[in-house]
Amino acid sequence: MKKPLIIGAIVSVVIAIIVVSALNFDSTDTNTENTGTDSSVSPLSFSSLITSDTPLKGDPSAPITLIEFGDFQCPNCGRFARDTSPQIEASYIESGQVSMAFKHFTVVGPDSKTAAMASQCANDQGMFWEFHDELYNNQGHENSGWASKDNIKQIASNMGLDKQSFDSCLDSNKYKSLVDSDLALAKQIEFTGTPSFLMLKNDGSKPQALTGAYPFATFEKMFDDSLN
Repeated sequence: MKKPLIIGAIVSVVIAIIVVSALNFDSTDTNTENTGTDSSVSPLSFSSLITSDTPLKGDPSAPITLIEFGDFQCPNCGRFARDTSPQIEASYIESGQVSMAFKHFTVVGPDSKTAAMASQCANDQGMFWEFHDELYNNQGHENSGWASKDNIKQIASNMGLDKQSFDSCLDSNKYKSLVDSDLALAKQIEFTGTPSFLMLKNDGSKPQALTGAYPFATFEKMFDDSLN
């Protein structure tokens, strides 16, 4: 998709996603079929979306939480992780103004779900974000096998994760239901591509949504407008 959509949503405790503009930005979102689910999510709040299994970076009490819905096989998610996310971390997360969470929007192929479940197994060992970065820094072509179960296990082992615990977690499909639930949520919100984002204020007001691998300046404006 050459024109990812900025989507806005303003309801007290629910969100209705509507397209408000389309910007020219060199991006090729991974589209998913709209299944016709209700576009409202209730309630949309930090406490309802960020559970004990949701990877979170930064201060949980930060005024703003940015939730990424991503796929480890998505090239644009990789670009966001490598180019934009570090700038957000340096400018907003480290100062306590923003926290960042990750949810799984596994739409590229079967290995996307494997990588998603594996990242949650890494999270069990307190290594989600390190594993997240390792996958994106070594991302291969979509559905080429680079994110197969055997390769994922080797990546985890090379990182020093406890092999027995990690392999057992992945083989047991421990986090299949969590990954499926995240995917269902993304579809319910009617996100149409990866990466997609929800920006939540800690008072629950004016949630905003964004679809596309936008540059740092786009997020900077969203944050500054919300903080001010």
